Amino acid sequence: MKICVIGSGITGLTVAFQLSRHRHAEVVVYEREHHFGGRADVASGGEHCPRFFMEDYSVLFDVLRQIDGHDGPTVFDDLQLVRRFSRTSKGWVEISHLYRVLAREVPVRDRLRVLLDWRPSPLIAEPGLNENRFASPRNYRPASIPQLLSSMLRSRKGYVFPGATDDYLINPWVRHLEGRGVTFQPGTPVSRIRGEDGAVIVTCPSGETVYDAVVVTAFVPDTVNLLNASKLDHTVVEMDHTHCVAYTMRLAPDEPVLDTDQPTFYCNGGVNVLVQPRYERCVVLCTNTPRTDPGHVVGKVREILGLRGDVLDVRVRTNQRPNEAVYAGEHLHADRLLRRAVPGVYFAGSAMRTGYPVDSAESAARSALAAVQQVRKHLGLLTPAPAVDCSMTDTASWGRAE
Repeated sequence: MKICVIGSGITGLTVAFQLSRHRHAEVVVYEREHHFGGRADVASGGEHCPRFFMEDYSVLFDVLRQIDGHDGPTVFDDLQLVRRFSRTSKGWVEISHLYRVLAREVPVRDRLRVLLDWRPSPLIAEPGLNENRFASPRNYRPASIPQLLSSMLRSRKGYVFPGATDDYLINPWVRHLEGRGVTFQPGTPVSRIRGEDGAVIVTCPSGETVYDAVVVTAFVPDTVNLLNASKLDHTVVEMDHTHCVAYTMRLAPDEPVLDTDQPTFYCNGGVNVLVQPRYERCVVLCTNTPRTDPGHVVGKVREILGLRGDVLDVRVRTNQRPNEAVYAGEHLHADRLLRRAVPGVYFAGSAMRTGYPVDSAESAARSALAAVQQVRKHLGLLTPAPAVDCSMTDTASWGRAE
């Protein structure tokens, strides 16, 4: 069986991981960029964002436990518990909960202030007002708010890698898959897909290739462009929101904030800073700040971290392509995406409905597993899926749209 995966983000890598378990399946991953990782990649502008992993990432963690790590036995073992600090009226305090509004260490008055200032859309931009400010309730469906609150209550801890995401996650994952026979095609945009005689024909710069199944895991706007170019009638309506500005900064080795072995996370004034001491750097996410220019952000980071010297290197990544973040907005249904079915074509991604309440790495992994289960059924691949709890995945609604 020849199976094509379009996109090498966490979704695409999870699809390839699951399908590579079948010795009779030839898996090829097409990636438009010259580096792998999707939204988890590390481009010339640095990290896409501080890469957090919540404690309830069951499906993703099951995969990471099976991949050789950078420093530890597995990628999962490389993850470190992050210390979380919040600015309060009494100064900086370390909190025991991932969210300061639920942390008992934060005075009640400060928690109330957080609730009063909070807008119901932490990662969705406000079109036409400020591209870097996330506030657009119209992008939400009513069920998303209680789902988001449920996730906040359930996830008390967060984990991060001690260094760059490509070193600790993407590169080990790709090496693992290559060792299992998966073929990667970087710098290979797919321009068209079409069904013909029960197969799927994929068009890329090198020509046309016939596959038994294709799983599309590209960003939502890229998926829309592919479907439009393929003249496939679909139901996707792009929402006009963007991601945010992220910074990757190298710090002087003698900074006091680096005098610890454990990663730390600071949040103040809409600037969120993940410090990775082992690599003498920090990754900054600007979420609710009125300015995101380097002068302003570097100044805020110096203030938050109490830096004594200058920041040695600053890399800026704007991440402002439409739909790069959905977070808790309206999720797509893979089985309703095409108005007319194309047998053998499947869709997965963190923006798909997966049962996990927010757009995240776990959502990507769950959507990948659900799509793979349908591919297995369609192609008669009988090896069972890994023994993980998929009760939240709602796989009954994930068939081909036929």
